[in-house]
Amino acid sequence: MALLLNVGEEPRYVRPASGAAFSLAELQAFVGGYIEAVYLPGGVVMLVNEEGKLEGLPYNEPATALYGAGDPIAGNAIVCSMAEMGEDEEEE
Repeated sequence: MALLLNVGEEPRYVRPASGAAFSLAELQAFVGGYIEAVYLPGGVVMLVNEEGKLEGLPYNEPATALYGAGDPIAGNAIVCSMAEMGEDEEEE
């Protein structure tokens, strides 16, 4: 289960539609555009809008605090495991 951090809303948990991993379209819908991965300790990744700052998206305080690297996060973010992102699955 992934944690969705939408600006101005309470954080909430979301699941992939497939039950295993989010599709690229799902991830892009959550952040409102192209995704950029921000890797966090513990094998989790935060996906943010790649152009959030350029587009002038609002500051995301919870995501920025979670990132903790001094670089503000703009726009919505989703925190998920590598498996939910589809990175641990073997290609057939």
